[in-house]
Amino acid sequence: MKAWLALVKKEFRVGLPILLLAIVLFLVGLVIVTVSTYRFGYAWDGVGIIGLAWGGGHFFFMAIYMLYSLAVERKRLHLWLHNPMHASGLLAAKLATGTVYMIISLLVVSIAAYVGGLHFVEFSEGTWFKIGLIAFVHVVMFAIDFSVYVILAYVVFLLLERYMPAFLSGTVVFIGWWVFAYLFFGLIGNSKIYAAISEWGRIDLGFVANSLQFDISIREAIVNFQGEDTFIYAGNYVIELITILIIYFIASWLLDKKVEV
Repeated sequence: MKAWLALVKKEFRVGLPILLLAIVLFLVGLVIVTVSTYRFGYAWDGVGIIGLAWGGGHFFFMAIYMLYSLAVERKRLHLWLHNPMHASGLLAAKLATGTVYMIISLLVVSIAAYVGGLHFVEFSEGTWFKIGLIAFVHVVMFAIDFSVYVILAYVVFLLLERYMPAFLSGTVVFIGWWVFAYLFFGLIGNSKIYAAISEWGRIDLGFVANSLQFDISIREAIVNFQGEDTFIYAGNYVIELITILIIYFIASWLLDKKVEV
């Protein structure tokens, strides 16, 4: 455990530039938008909009973080992989560090989204907080989920790089990613078999809105969409969790057995 914590400490140093870049870019954008909209009397609206947009953009935070962190390790790959720890532990240290940095960045952005949102959408503070908390948790979950797919793609890139030039291996991985996305998310994800194993534990969004005591405007908006997709399935979350665990351990196995020299 001490060895892993020491590795996490090192990862905090390696990944710090990504956190600083994310916060600096957000602050620069915030200043530009605020100054641009202040003269028209919509400064707070601008703050809320850029906060919401930048917060949603954190879906890609972990993927960018992992690409950067793994690219740093690529320069000294033999040293990183000769660590006695299993590859799953090495990758877990990066995921843990990236998640902490993402949460810090997202908290900064959420403050702007919350304060600004109170001025341009007529929800109560409590409703805004509940919506924000749900969105916050889902952005973190989906960002980590997406980053695991990126890890596998990068590990495959490292594997192919042993047999072909970096540009060619990157091209193969890029094309392979889109083929995989089409087959897995397009064909399999929309198949009857996938629906049969994932569409259980139905959660009615209208019921959730009422149980969380959202403003009447939120409940009415959800009710007005009845007949559309106003529900989600707990099974989708469970199946996706199982999927990314499998992908994570495949990436770890490849890194241990095929990439390591």
